[in-house]
Amino acid sequence: MNTYKLTLQYKGTHYLGFQVQSEGKTIQGELNRALKTLSNGAEIKSIGSGRTDSGVHALGQVVRIEIPVAIPVESLARAINTHLPLDIRVTEAFSCSEHFHPIFSAKSKEYNYLFSTRPILSPFAQELVTTFPYDLDIAAMKQGAKYFIGKHDFINYQCTGTDVETTVREIFDCEIIHCNSNGHLSEIVEGYYLLRIVGNGFLKQMVRLIMGALWSLGRGKITQQDLINSLSLPQKSRLGATAPPQGLYLKEVHY
Repeated sequence: MNTYKLTLQYKGTHYLGFQVQSEGKTIQGELNRALKTLSNGAEIKSIGSGRTDSGVHALGQVVRIEIPVAIPVESLARAINTHLPLDIRVTEAFSCSEHFHPIFSAKSKEYNYLFSTRPILSPFAQELVTTFPYDLDIAAMKQGAKYFIGKHDFINYQCTGTDVETTVREIFDCEIIHCNSNGHLSEIVEGYYLLRIVGNGFLKQMVRLIMGALWSLGRGKITQQDLINSLSLPQKSRLGATAPPQGLYLKEVHY
């Protein structure tokens, strides 16, 4: 078997997440199908760095594949892309050791969440940015984002029913950034905000729940102390709604 490390970008709008499921289209399912074609019908093993949810996008999903054919690494991305839908692209391909593991070898991951406060969002941006059309105290949100930095128990920031050994995670960086677009892209989304968060691991829907809590803070529905308390004690209720999936991107995995 020949082992490769791939970097994928994808628009997750029309997929039920990354991981293969018994029914429905997934990113991994489409990748495996393309690899099976390249491998003359052989069954393929692929392992991704994380399970992005339904509707979530990626700029830097990392996948290890094992295929029974040797393809020059400089041609591999182009060969795979020939058999993939246009909303999934392999951007990089490298040979790697069978000991490389996309999950366990990772040192950290970065997620970005994009949102706009404009009341009307361009139809071209609807599936790529979340609109949250309220007056927000961005300064308070920027301060609130800092509280997530460090090692905390994120039991209040996970999808219920998720089985994990521990809900403790370490966040290395968390910030709210204002971004502007120029030229033609400014007609699609002129100004928007980005939640940038880097950590050693993330629970299911953790980033979307953090985003929801920060929105609540920005609207004055909760206080800074409420955020601090949520990172030390289990809460009876969420501090905010789960943010929609279309604003979330797996930006990069660091090894």
